Amino acid sequence: MSVFVLKIIALAAMVIDHTGYFLGSRSFVGNDVYIFLRAIGRIAFPIYAFLLVNGFQKTSNRQRYLSRLILFAVLSQIPFTLVFSSENYYSILPSAFSLSFGFEPLPYLIFLVLALAGYILLVKADISALYLALFLLVGGVRLQLFGYWFMNGSLNIFYTLSFSLAAMAVLEDLGDRDKSLTKTLVLGVLLAVAAVLLVPNSDYGYMGLVLMLGLYAFRRWRPAQLAFIGLWCFFEYWGSGPQLIFWLSLISLLPVLLYNGKKGPAMKLAFYAIYPLHLLALGVINLFI
Repeated sequence: MSVFVLKIIALAAMVIDHTGYFLGSRSFVGNDVYIFLRAIGRIAFPIYAFLLVNGFQKTSNRQRYLSRLILFAVLSQIPFTLVFSSENYYSILPSAFSLSFGFEPLPYLIFLVLALAGYILLVKADISALYLALFLLVGGVRLQLFGYWFMNGSLNIFYTLSFSLAAMAVLEDLGDRDKSLTKTLVLGVLLAVAAVLLVPNSDYGYMGLVLMLGLYAFRRWRPAQLAFIGLWCFFEYWGSGPQLIFWLSLISLLPVLLYNGKKGPAMKLAFYAIYPLHLLALGVINLFI
């Protein structure tokens, strides 16, 4: 299987999962159907984690790769919140409005400025610095408008992917004698602070970060990657819900096992864009029913 085929499988499972969440939250389907659709969705994340590590190894420009993830984290946040904020499925006051910050504003804003300064001085002064500023700012904002939550502190999967890719880059630079150790350590500290603040609120949280860093650690040994995915699925799903969720999550092992190292058709932006677009469609439907 090529990268393209793996992306199609993961994408299909993800869309089924999110649609199942929407239908179940609106009571349009029964509990058994809801669980089955969500269980299918558990196939997606291990494949995406494997693809991220694979992409990190093969990309010709890691800074651009990270910048793209950060941008889509920002673009996806409102659609993500519209669908996954449980309050948006209850009766609400149409006039309700609130705007707040999930952290102590002054310390967090000081950190934001330091992180941007560090990025601009140590990495690159370009448009990606703006993406990073929005990424950090959106991560702390809570916004309720017309009674619906548009941002509520729960962060989409692109946040988890972004932190994981940045962590892999820092780890690799630490082992590269040609890289400045001081620069790498400064960036590592900034990344660690941001991760402590935001990763607990991101989709899959620290468990997602653990999966991707584990796959990165075993990147040269596919059997170990497969074993790590299986172990991760056990700790993530076994005993935390219906057993069907765990068993279906193991289907993700098959595409990873059959990956042949080939790329397939290049449709990078299309695969990125489908995430916020399908969530936006579900979120808009929810606003009007």
